[in-house]
Amino acid sequence: MQNIIYVLQLQGTGDDEYAFENAGVFTTQQLAENKLAKINAEYEDADMFVFTLNENARIEEHTINA
Repeated sequence: MQNIIYVLQLQGTGDDEYAFENAGVFTTQQLAENKLAKINAEYEDADMFVFTLNENARIEEHTINA
């Protein structure tokens, strides 16, 4: 049986501004996108930059064999 997980990663949230850091692991891509939207809403409230998918945010898809 194969399961797919989606890892949301954000660039510049750790010590290295160029590195991507994990922001969550999800069972669907939609859930990962929803989390990204929620994070961006929090950043907008604080007048900070936001994350843009395929620029400084990405969702990696991984297949896990169980």
